[in-house]
Amino acid sequence: MRALEVLVVVGVLVLAGTVLARRLRLPPPLVLLALGTVVGFLPGVGGVEMPPDVVLFLFLPALLYWESLTISLRQIRADLRVISLMSVGLVLVTAGTVAVVAHALGLSWPMAFVLGAVLAPTDATAVSTVAGLLPRRARTLLRAESLVNDGTALVIFGVAVGVAVGTLDVGPAGIAWRLVGSYAGGIAVGLALAFLVVEVRRRLHDARLENVMSVLTPFLAYLPAELIHASGVVAVVTCGLTLTQIASRVISARARVQSAGFWTLSTFLLNGSLFVLVGLELHAVVEGRSAAELWTGVAATLWVSLTVVATRLLWGNTLPYVIRALDRRPQQRLRRVGF
Repeated sequence: MRALEVLVVVGVLVLAGTVLARRLRLPPPLVLLALGTVVGFLPGVGGVEMPPDVVLFLFLPALLYWESLTISLRQIRADLRVISLMSVGLVLVTAGTVAVVAHALGLSWPMAFVLGAVLAPTDATAVSTVAGLLPRRARTLLRAESLVNDGTALVIFGVAVGVAVGTLDVGPAGIAWRLVGSYAGGIAVGLALAFLVVEVRRRLHDARLENVMSVLTPFLAYLPAELIHASGVVAVVTCGLTLTQIASRVISARARVQSAGFWTLSTFLLNGSLFVLVGLELHAVVEGRSAAELWTGVAATLWVSLTVVATRLLWGNTLPYVIRALDRRPQQRLRRVGF
């Protein structure tokens, strides 16, 4: 299919899938993924592929930026310790457990850690969609974790790929330094850009031009951070969180209303498109494979999925007791959330 045809098909499926999900009272991501899968196997539709760079440099910055603008910074500050443990510690543990299972299923250790890094972080778009059924604090924790954990996962992914192709030899201390440098660099870039954006928008005096700057902001944060080998994810989130605190004093009400409308619609389309495109690409994944290979793949997928879920459940129901043992202040007993 040509690019324009793919765009039209994806748009129609996002619209139809969202309406169908509401009627069936199912999570929209599941319905969109199912529709994409069904359409992907229709004659003439196969062969749809999405370059990874499109996700990293187009979808990810935009989606994370809007999420960072709409999350409660006060709640993040109140639960910073738990969020940090989840977005770093839980990602590392999940990547490790998935790697162990994947290695037992036949992958080499470097490729097993690549798989672990891909599956360890929660997806910000899926969390924002299904977290509405959770209590407010649990929802905030999951959203905050999903904003930052991609940064941790990308560091692990880069190290694992480097080891797999033989261009990198690094131990635990090296990985720790990479994580620290990645986060520190991302925070610095995000803060610097946030103040630069405020100064630029202060001088534009035109709601349309201000919102052009708003559209460019996540990409202006992400790309420079990546160029200096810092975390583009952390840069975007830091920039967004900073702007929520200082931008309201210099950005006009009209510009804010226009911006909210644009970002609400665009992130809705990007969110839905991601799940539809994953479904459309499934045809290319299974095409030409034997039944034995497919069943082996299904079994491996189930084992890995169960590992991810079990690790998160074990972490969420163990960590509160560890914190309670280390921190016996009375107020800490009121701040327990298990998943």
